[in-house]
Formats: sequence, C-alpha cells, structure tokens
Amino acid sequence: MNKNDEKKVLELFKKGKGKTLSEITSYMDWSPKLKKQNRDFLDKLVESGDLILSKRGKYNTPKNLGYITGNLDVVKDRFAFVDTEDFGVFIPKSKFNGAFNGDLVMVQLSSETTGAKKDGEVVKILKREKNTIIGIYQANERFGFVVPTHSFGNDIFVPKRFNGGAHNGELVVCEIISWGEKDKKPEGKIIERIGDPYDTNNMIEALIIREGLSMDFSPRLIKKAKELSDQLSEEEIAKRRDLRDLPIITIDGDDAKDLDDAVYVEKLDNGNFKLIVCIADVSYYVPFGSALDMEARKRGNSVYLVDRVIPMFPREISNGLCSLNPHENKFVFTCEMEIDNKGQVISHETYKAVISTAHRMTYGGVNKILAGDKDYTEEYKDINKMVFEMLELSHILRELKYSRGSIDFDIPEVRAVLGEDKKVEYLKVIERGESERIIEDFMIAANETVAEKIFWMELPFLYRTHEKPDPDRITALNDSIKKFGYNLHGHEELHPGKFQKIIEQSKEDGNSQIIHKLILMSLKQARYTVDNIGHFGLSSNYYAHFTSPIRRYADLMVHRVINETLTGYPSKKTIKMFKDEMSAIGSHISKTERTAMKLESESVKIKIVEYMLDKIGEEYKSRIIGFNKTKIFFETEEHVECFFDGVNSPNYFVFDEVNYTMTNEDTGEIFKLGDSVEVSIVRADLSELEVEVVPAQYLDQYRGPRQFRKKY
Repeated sequence: MNKNDEKKVLELFKKGKGKTLSEITSYMDWSPKLKKQNRDFLDKLVESGDLILSKRGKYNTPKNLGYITGNLDVVKDRFAFVDTEDFGVFIPKSKFNGAFNGDLVMVQLSSETTGAKKDGEVVKILKREKNTIIGIYQANERFGFVVPTHSFGNDIFVPKRFNGGAHNGELVVCEIISWGEKDKKPEGKIIERIGDPYDTNNMIEALIIREGLSMDFSPRLIKKAKELSDQLSEEEIAKRRDLRDLPIITIDGDDAKDLDDAVYVEKLDNGNFKLIVCIADVSYYVPFGSALDMEARKRGNSVYLVDRVIPMFPREISNGLCSLNPHENKFVFTCEMEIDNKGQVISHETYKAVISTAHRMTYGGVNKILAGDKDYTEEYKDINKMVFEMLELSHILRELKYSRGSIDFDIPEVRAVLGEDKKVEYLKVIERGESERIIEDFMIAANETVAEKIFWMELPFLYRTHEKPDPDRITALNDSIKKFGYNLHGHEELHPGKFQKIIEQSKEDGNSQIIHKLILMSLKQARYTVDNIGHFGLSSNYYAHFTSPIRRYADLMVHRVINETLTGYPSKKTIKMFKDEMSAIGSHISKTERTAMKLESESVKIKIVEYMLDKIGEEYKSRIIGFNKTKIFFETEEHVECFFDGVNSPNYFVFDEVNYTMTNEDTGEIFKLGDSVEVSIVRADLSELEVEVVPAQYLDQYRGPRQFRKKY
C-alpha cells in the first residue's frame, strides 16, 4: 500500500459517513484475508491524525466529526491558538493537555462557540514540533529547571546529573527526554551552554538554534557548490539568447551581495515600452532533487537577521556563481514584455539568456540620477536616458495597479545600523524612493505575467496567493478606523480598493502610519498554494514569485515549471512529478517564510531594546498605537514600540473598550488612538524585550521598577 491508497481511502469519507474495516476493505477491493495488514494500514492513518476510530469501530475523518488539526501557537505561556484557513481556535492553558508550542494537534471545538471566534481543547498530539528548547537554567541543590525564553507552555525539570555543567542563570539548549503528563513537567537534559542570556549576540544565536536553522552548510554541500564551474559553456551560450550588448543593470541596496534580478527598459517607436526582467538562472546549476536542491527546499528561504544572513544556498552560489555581478557573463531566466501606455502587457516571452550587467546600481544612486545630481548623471550618462524611461514606465504600471485597487502599504522600515562591535550606532528609517518603487513595479509585472502564462497552460504550479480577510476582522478594523473618521462602507462586499482609498486619505490627515498598521493586521498572510485563488492585496488574478530564486525556493520551482514550457508542452511524466511534489512544497515554504519573518523581527527587536538601554531618562515624541486593560502602547518617531503601564502610576486609569480610549480618572485626561504624546524612557528590558515609557507629565509620579534592566 502507498500514498495513492491513502488518498483513495480518505476520498471514501467525502460524504461524511463513517465506515467499518469491512466496508473500507470492500470499497478498496482489498483481500479480506489480509485483515491484519488492512487494519495496520488504517491504524497508521489514525496515528497520523488523518482518521479517527470510534468506539463503535467506525473510521471517519476528523473534519467530518467536528475536529480540526493545526499547530499550537502558545502566547506568553498563558493560552494558545490553533489557526485554520477559515478561523482561529482559542485554547486555554488548562486544555493544552500535554501539548506544547508548535506541536501538531487535534482539537475538539467547544459546542458553545460560533462564528470566527471559537474555543477548543487539545484531544490528541499528532506530532511534536521539536525536542530541544532554549531557556535559562535555574539551579537548585539537587536539580534544576530550564525556563524557556520563548512561549512554550511549561518549564523543563532537569535532574542534576543532566545539567551539563551549566551555571545558574546561563542560557542553555535543553533536550526533552520525557514529555511528562498532565500534572507533571517535562524532563530534559542540557546539551549546550550558550552563555550570558542578556548578551544580544547570544540571544540572536539562540533564535537560530531555537528554530533549527544554521549559518553553515555541510562539507559535502560546500564541496558540491565549489565544484560548479563559473566558466560558461560555449555550447550552453549558443542555446541562449545573447543580451550582453544591452545595458542591463541591477538596482539593489548598498549592502546587497546576492544580486538576483536585473532590468532593461527601452521606449519603442510605437510609444510602447520593452521591459526585460532578467533573473539569475539558479535552476541551471541546481537540478531538481539534487543534494543542494533538497537543502534549499528544507531551508525554504534565506533569513535576513539584523546582524547576519542565513542563506538558502552556500555563498559560492548566492554571492558568487549566480549573483549578477557587473561585467561578468551570467546565465539568466528572462521575461520580456511589451507594455502599452496604459500599462497592459500586449505581448510577452520567457526565455533563457546570457547577460553581462553594465552597472551595479544602488537605490540611492538611481534616486540621485532622478533628482538631477550632476555627479551621478555624469558618471552614469550611458544609462541616464534609460533610467528616466524606467521611471515613466513605472508610473504607468503603478497607475494601472492603483486603478484596479491594489493596496500600497507605505510603512517605513526601521534598520538598526550596527558598528564593528555589533552594537547599534543609530536607528535608520528606510523609506521607499522612486528607484525602490521602480523595481517593485517591474518585479510585480514579471510575476503576474509568468503566473498568467502557466495558469492558462493548466500546469502544476506554485502561486503566491492572498485570501480575502475574515469578516469578523474587518468588522473590528472598521470599528477602529471609525475613531479616526474613516469607514469601510459596504465591507460585506470587500474590494482592496476600499482599503487603498482610506490609506490615501490617511496620508492627507497625518494618520497614515497607524492606519497602515491597523489595515495590515486585519489581513491574512500571503502563502504559496497550487490553487490559484488570486492575490487580494495586489488585486491580482494571477501572481507567482519568479524574481528571487537565490533566496526563495518558490521562485526556483516556478523557474523549473516555466523551463519545461520553453520547448513545448511538458511530458506526462514531468507533470506528474511536479503535481506530486508541489502542494507539500507550498505548505512547507509558507511555514519557513513565517518563521523567517518572525526571526527577522525578533532579531531587530533585540538590538533595538539593547540600544534603548542607554536612553533611560530621554524624552521622545510618540503616537498612541493601541491599548489593553492597563497599558497604552506608543511608537516613537524612530518607530520604536513602547508602552506605559497605568499600574505603575498612583493615578487610576480606565480602558473604555467601546470608544477605545484610556482615561485618567483622577485628572480626567483622555488618551485616544493616534494622539501625539511626549514620553520619557524609564525601562529597557532584554529579558522581556520591551521598552517602558511614561508620558512626560507623569514622570515625577512614576513608581515602576526603574532599575530592572541589565547592564554589561
């Protein structure tokens, strides 16, 4: 029996009725003489959570019986959520039933909850997420505990013989050797000592270990990467279109090393534009199913932490062989489009090519050319005309994008600029200029073009999809933005253009940052799927990721599918190969992407909190971005998130959930979303990764734990 048998068995339950072993044996045309083998096969499906066996001896799927499966996401060790594609389920800690953060669990929904907000209880642990935990060791005379530094669900008991020589207060890696029971803590042994838990380099190292990632590749993979020749075969060059005479350029950030996209624009005599988007042809060097490919698939994507990059490929490939460095012959996968003055792609072609980029441009450099900087204009006079034609085409594409309702999230990126000691020298707010928008517009055009091409060929494919938001979330969003005078009229029939109109209006009103964030939090996360359900945020019917195969595995798979179409329609064998793999790959890399985003955000937060340790007592301008029962949340002008806790004040603060305000009952002062407030930094805490502030007018009354911060 194989995967096809599993699929056929599960299809038997589509109508919802349970079936006995005998009924399944008959449906599947199995031999009744192999009763034990047949039962063992079904028992494996029960063990994996695909089926449930009732006390009456009937099999059925969890979904038919009202159960759901998903990963447990523990929040501050107090409660958890299990998210499905349609709704989230709240799990109180008393109903974890031995499950821990990240575990794949089966959940029974409470009969008392309805709609998108549901409660549930873990009834079965299908798979443990991991057996190692990062935490701080707390030593006693005969035993100790590891207190996880991230939400996990419980401390881990460590017998003295298993403490690995760790000292009290050290950051350690603990391996789980027993998961415990309902009223018994899990047991573990310390397998690695990381060091001072408040050394930010150690903290970032712990993030990497926690998620099972590695900066390094095995010697075998490094050897294979080095064996790949950087000498382009003349035979292969002859098979490709030669674009080396065109002034194709890369445009990236100052510190980028993996240059995987290059562009060329030419305004044609008929008034249309030729746009050529060239992407590093990683698939030429990394065959599907090879050792390098399987490692890249496992990683899913490169991870860009605040102080280091965890690459998807060895640097011999990402920074060298495949990087489109200037004046070097490189193999690329190309999407060439002719675009009219309304932004419509009237013809296109995908093909393999060889290029030699004319310049390694930076966003800042191109912005200076567009601003008329004399030095840059003179230095790059050979591409000066093309740069302005790029701008013209970008504006046309952008106008089309806006007219169809695409949402443009213009949220500045905060970058922690590190010195040689890896400590933050200053925080830099990165805002998009015209050059950044040019590349974004061109990449979207290429991504949509290749996605539509493959859609109509009806081939197995990985689309980048973004579903419509949940109605309940949109209702909550509407309640929030009404406080600023905005309204999502008729939000039952939702279109992304309605969001964009509010975003544009908020820019004029000076509320853009908070409105952007409120809208962003209401939307679902984009993911990779084999079903093309469109991209809500971009208001796009066809979208895929084609433009970054050095750092995203999705793009590499997209290249492989397109490659099979260059000489005709793919064979049945090839189609089957992609069909068998694509769905599982999409689910896996959607998960690795979410992990990468979480780590990138956490690493930046670690460094920002470290930076704020030296800012105690300093005042900052800030805006209110949220509330809970006792706290007001702020964001400073440098985009540092912080909070004021009313519990640490002699005044009495009351949160009004209906009007979403916080009132000082002693003075009558009312705090509202979006209010500008001068705040003073009173605490920066690396253990909790939080920055505490006090509104300047209350500073003299502050009675919080001022000294509760680590100095080193």
